[in-house]
Amino acid sequence: MKFTKKSDYALRIMQHLARECLFSSDGGKLPVPVQVIAGKSSLSLRFMQGIVSQLSKSGLLITVPGARGGIRLSRDPSTISVLDIIESVEGRINLMECIDHPSQCHDVGECSIFSTLQNAQAALIRELRSTTLHRMVAAKGGCAALSIPPVTVTPVEEDCPVLR
Repeated sequence: MKFTKKSDYALRIMQHLARECLFSSDGGKLPVPVQVIAGKSSLSLRFMQGIVSQLSKSGLLITVPGARGGIRLSRDPSTISVLDIIESVEGRINLMECIDHPSQCHDVGECSIFSTLQNAQAALIRELRSTTLHRMVAAKGGCAALSIPPVTVTPVEEDCPVLR
């Protein structure tokens, strides 16, 4: 599985807004014009507008129309996971169709890779779900400034079911 440019743009937009929320004097309450984010991030404004629309429809962003309008986070960055962001623009993560619908696979009984892929998908989803926007921004800006504990890596269980 490969995340598309949509995920890249969505993560960069959300990072920018999280920095506004965490480091600006207004606490991210004022909307940021999409053009400003596009300019600072060197992102295509036209493509970015489509991503903003998807993030807004999924409830991650608030859009404010008008001359002083723009976008802002709908909630605190510590409550928005990387999984939330990626799934809002890519859809549900699914390494292979058979993981979600094993009954539709003609080879499920003999498949030697099914459990490995199931575990890989579960680990990916778990990691993306546990990484918040707040933690992601803090990793770049210094955890000490935001009082965030360092990230710990946990091993994958052999019989871990697919997380939904």
